[in-house]
Amino acid sequence: MESQQQKEAEVISEVLLKAASEPEFRNELIKDPEIILEQYDVSPEAKLIIRRSIIDLTQ
Repeated sequence: MESQQQKEAEVISEVLLKAASEPEFRNELIKDPEIILEQYDVSPEAKLIIRRSIIDLTQ
């Protein structure tokens, strides 16, 4: 059985890969991360990692 950490790592990867390959999704994620990230069942920490990673991508 997969641990919660593994599941979250997979979701983080999935979101970041999607952001890297889909400009529209990336722009939405940058503009309104709370709304996009509500769709994913991950911890606040995982959402923070995603948001920080997206900020890094845009600088």
